Amino acid sequence: MDIRQTWADKVDKRQAQDASAQMDPSAKDVSAALDSSHEDFQTQTQAAEPAIAAADKETAQIKVAPLEPVPDPVPDVDLEGLITQVATGDAEVRARSATQLRALVPGSDGIELLFDLASRDGDPRRLPAIQVLGHHRQWLSTRTRVETILKLARAERDPEISAALVWTLRQREELREFLLHTMHTVALEAALGVPVSNSTVEAIVHAMLVGRAPDVDMILAQKLPDMQASHAKMAIDILQVMAAFSSTEEQRLVVESLPQPPLFEAFVEGRSRPALNPEPTEGETLALKQWHDLSRLTSQALLDRPGANLIRYLVNRCAADEPFARRHAGFLQKAMAGTRDTLGAEVLDDFERLTQGATEERIERMALLLMELIDKIAGGESHSQALDLLEKWKSHSPALKLKIFHMQQGLR
Repeated sequence: MDIRQTWADKVDKRQAQDASAQMDPSAKDVSAALDSSHEDFQTQTQAAEPAIAAADKETAQIKVAPLEPVPDPVPDVDLEGLITQVATGDAEVRARSATQLRALVPGSDGIELLFDLASRDGDPRRLPAIQVLGHHRQWLSTRTRVETILKLARAERDPEISAALVWTLRQREELREFLLHTMHTVALEAALGVPVSNSTVEAIVHAMLVGRAPDVDMILAQKLPDMQASHAKMAIDILQVMAAFSSTEEQRLVVESLPQPPLFEAFVEGRSRPALNPEPTEGETLALKQWHDLSRLTSQALLDRPGANLIRYLVNRCAADEPFARRHAGFLQKAMAGTRDTLGAEVLDDFERLTQGATEERIERMALLLMELIDKIAGGESHSQALDLLEKWKSHSPALKLKIFHMQQGLR
């Protein structure tokens, strides 16, 4: 089926308007003026004759100026022909046709044609038609169209065709069902295209814990670090549920990819720990053991590579909660010593904000934390800001000044 756009009527109207616009709008006024002056022509002086003659000449030129010929209608674009050329032409023809297809925006008839070709088994034009659908995706707003692609992808046995169908749905939540597809190319395409959302987190973490393909797992792992806190909590819940069905290495990949503060809360602080019953069932005992295993795994993973976000989180918690600071002092000290991230001005802003109007006890605690981190703070202005902050705290009282001075001496 050809997709044609008829522009003839529009061209005719546009040419008529253009021809009218090309005429001098003052021509009618010039003619009237000349007619009026002709009645008194005998009384005019000889000096006026050249001007009248020039006006008559100009008016004649305007009246006899021919209209430009109306051009032929713009040639129609043969969508089906272009797709056929991409599928069967030589290299030069395919390249030229593919460029035209990328620039083309198919209308409703064109989309209908593309879906028709995409459904034809054995037709060599099927793959380029699907690729065009993946390039021009206005049809995604129609649920029936999405369902058609899903149906085709589920039934397809050709890896290239199936992967192309999945590619058309990139950044759609429906891709979660293809993350464990038996064809590797399809699972890989789904992993590249699946977004992180409430409805996809479970499928993403589940696929990583199954560990079917390392490259698919690594692509999915790259989606986890920046996920929202609510999504991270969902991922942690799935991690606990799947603990009995996954290996330590698969669990480690998920743990090392998730945001660190929620992991600390869940497995180091213990918020996700199962309730301990006086007489636990066998299942409850197993769940508690699995939690302890995950807790040790998470603690080690966090201390192996503590990030700047974890350090900021711990600093803020320690400043606001003295029991927390005492309870997790050892972990905090190891994390601050082990971080390889360079801390910037945002950490110093936290220190300054947390000590405004604070007691001497809190300032002393924050000064000790800052001294532990001072070597991790970026040089230049940030490092100078850290030293200025210590001097500011010293002015709080002579006793605090002496304590901070002793801290500084002890680090030399």
